[in-house]
Amino acid sequence: MNVFLRHKTGTAWWADALGAAAISLLVAAPWLRQELVPCEWLGVAAALLCLTHLRGWRGETLVLAAAAMGLALAFHWSPEVLANAMQTSYTIGLAFTVPIVLWDALRLALPFWFVSRTVNDPRNAWLPAGLLAVATEAFVPSVFPWKLGYSQIAWPVLIQSVDLLGPEAATFVVYAHAGAIVLAVELIRRRWHRGGESGGPAWTAASIAAVCVCVANLAYGSWAMSVWSARIDAAPKISVALVQVDPSRADSIDDLQRLSREACAGRERPFDLICWPECSGGSYSESLASFADPEQVFAASREPLRGLRPLADPACPLLFGGKIYRGYPERPNDLYQSAILVDQAEQIIGRYHKRHLMPFGEYVPGCEWMPEMRHYFPMDDDLDVGPDATVLTLGDKARLGVMLCYEDMVPSAAESLVANSANVLLSLINGSSFKTPLTLRQHRLLSQMRAVENRRCLLRCAATGETCVISPLGTIPARLPLHEENVLVADVPLIEWRTPASRIGQAFPLVCGGLVIAGVLVRWRRQRTA
Repeated sequence: MNVFLRHKTGTAWWADALGAAAISLLVAAPWLRQELVPCEWLGVAAALLCLTHLRGWRGETLVLAAAAMGLALAFHWSPEVLANAMQTSYTIGLAFTVPIVLWDALRLALPFWFVSRTVNDPRNAWLPAGLLAVATEAFVPSVFPWKLGYSQIAWPVLIQSVDLLGPEAATFVVYAHAGAIVLAVELIRRRWHRGGESGGPAWTAASIAAVCVCVANLAYGSWAMSVWSARIDAAPKISVALVQVDPSRADSIDDLQRLSREACAGRERPFDLICWPECSGGSYSESLASFADPEQVFAASREPLRGLRPLADPACPLLFGGKIYRGYPERPNDLYQSAILVDQAEQIIGRYHKRHLMPFGEYVPGCEWMPEMRHYFPMDDDLDVGPDATVLTLGDKARLGVMLCYEDMVPSAAESLVANSANVLLSLINGSSFKTPLTLRQHRLLSQMRAVENRRCLLRCAATGETCVISPLGTIPARLPLHEENVLVADVPLIEWRTPASRIGQAFPLVCGGLVIAGVLVRWRRQRTA
């Protein structure tokens, strides 16, 4: 008989509460300090080891409480950000944060609820829990698109397999590490209690599978990093300058122009591209074709910043964030948050319209059913959703897959751009409402996997940070300090090869979900015939 099944389940409530708190701390730790990667494995493994304690209403409540505490710790900045978006008090921001955290806690708790009802041996629990976690992350919506596997990014060798199966593969590997830890605990217990009841072999097929997944993932990660390092070195490159200035300041345009000109001065060869953050320009009519004529710019623009000419006589093409409208300036038919590409003659040579709006910042989730919610979130503009994954062509080599702020956290946004031939990814970001450094770093953390999934360099040009270069390996070879106005210069590889993950879409989560359903049906049939 397995030791795990001999444990008494009637422990004191305070012991269970302490255990839940410890698990929540372990789960939250890598989100607060990214180098604490193994804490995620330990947190999941501890929950699986407590399998017999998770049954019944008390156990399931503890699981939900641990998940909610972990998420509340990891994303403790959320109430302040929501309060800023609503222009209200912290208390109101907290009131709106609670249901968001509880919803995400349900997503996190679901795999543990499932195995507590269907699995008796913790050594076998990691596999069904991991399969369900993958399907849940892919198909159950979340306000902020985090995934458990993103906690592994600080150790890049562990996340390379996402180019095969998609971002959920990293979450599956987290559960595999937890399964290996559960097996190690059983081996240690047997060595400690040598001579006692053995209860059969320490290993099971599922626990051996966990070890195999971990070893295979590590081997593939090492191989992929070596191969892709060589491909990156051999790839053609463009020179890009990323300007980090907060556009919410009244005089920001002066600093954007000054830093851009200073960066270009004295160079033997001009940059191939200069990038400014989201919201750094004005609001322009779709009919505007050029910024060369100030009178024409004034006539085809609207407040605020009416008539703004971003950069007169630029030394190289400029990509910046602004708004594009259709119809009358006062009451436009369509209004988009956009990225605008301008050449050296100040001609507009490309536009991209944002397709994934920021929840509570650019739209209010659920306002279709509860229109009164809209009144709690004052917004300057009623933005429309962009229709297409438009790739912007720069010269004869670079094809820019541009994302705006929130979009770089959405896997499908980058995937659709790469499918439309983008060979480099850029994200223009205005996170000026995020005051704490952790918030800005976590935004970057949630976007970082896009580079590995698609094997494209991801350039992030942010208002206050984190402006950085993310390599196709998921590493960050260059970055600017947070809240420092400066220019980051980088030579960026242009990659043409498409990854399996970018081709198969959500096939891996679909297979995982199908295996869970098949397992449930087999178990149900066995119970009926028993």
